[in-house]
Amino acid sequence: MKQTPNRRLITSCTGSSNMKSAFKIGICGAQGAGKTTLAKAFSEASGIPYFDADVRGILKRHGFDCRADMSPVEYFTMQFTVCCELYSSYPDGNFITDRTPLDVMGYTLAYVPPNISSDNAAGKEIEHSFIDILSESRVAIADNFTNIMMISGYFSGNDDTARTDRASVHLGYRTKIESLIRGELHRFVDFDCTGHVKFHTLAREIKDLDKRVETLFSLFEIHIDNYGYQTQAAH
Repeated sequence: MKQTPNRRLITSCTGSSNMKSAFKIGICGAQGAGKTTLAKAFSEASGIPYFDADVRGILKRHGFDCRADMSPVEYFTMQFTVCCELYSSYPDGNFITDRTPLDVMGYTLAYVPPNISSDNAAGKEIEHSFIDILSESRVAIADNFTNIMMISGYFSGNDDTARTDRASVHLGYRTKIESLIRGELHRFVDFDCTGHVKFHTLAREIKDLDKRVETLFSLFEIHIDNYGYQTQAAH
């Protein structure tokens, strides 16, 4: 008998569920939280395909370096590029992935400078880009996901301090990104177009990878059974 997760569900959205047509789960959270590790482990245990969003590949192909000094307009150009390529690449069938539109929104908000103004060309361009990214993110969540799971904190299995191809794992920056993504999760719950999507959080105290995988199974096993995934961990 599985243990019930300590904090399984933020809210059950109202609306017509499309769970019968596909099982599409996105793991969101700040860098270093263990999104990729969890998504791959759950995929291996359940048989649900893992979708590699390859955001670093998108950035590299377009010549972006997320740690480089850029103007706010350049940061927003980078985010809109990720938005367009990532959202158009989500599979039609069942999948689990480690990058969601909520992640894109969190990082986008982090790039808004505190001294921004709508009284100049740069400020207006950023505002228009932000509206475009938000609109595309809403549609992407509605069209491509049935479940969103946020994980928090820092996963001790990561060895990211020396990596330069990703955002900083500094405590302050990770906390900032985590807070922004969590805020967006609560906001996206209220959109009419995402009414069929279930939004969840993983209890912060669950750090062990096996326990994280088991928590996902206990939360989603009814849907896994519906799709005929036969695994020892799921039953």
